[in-house]
Amino acid sequence: MVTGTPKVRVRVGDAVVARVAAHRARRVPGVVALRADLTQALLGLADSVLHPDRDTGALPADGVHAAVQDHTAEITITLATRLGHNCRDVAQAVQREVAAEVAAYTGLDAVVRVVVAEVLLD
Repeated sequence: MVTGTPKVRVRVGDAVVARVAAHRARRVPGVVALRADLTQALLGLADSVLHPDRDTGALPADGVHAAVQDHTAEITITLATRLGHNCRDVAQAVQREVAAEVAAYTGLDAVVRVVVAEVLLD
């Protein structure tokens, strides 16, 4: 006889965490854009050539790398900001808001690293 609630095991994928992080990071004041690294750019180009009819409705995660290990997501976000925004303040806001969003959405602890790769001039 089985009693109680069955155990449910959930594995949140790296891509899910990356998309949630990218979505939240783009909404932080001072973030102009997320910047894909060379690997992401080349993979995106190859994918668009190999699969031109693929649905592009998914949230893009360019500029974000995420790796889930146990109950922790390690996230690196590469972004551009605009001259006049303090890079440290923008990075801290991204860290704080992305960590909170990932935790709320996935239940994972998040370690967020931010790379400010570009400062755009007006």
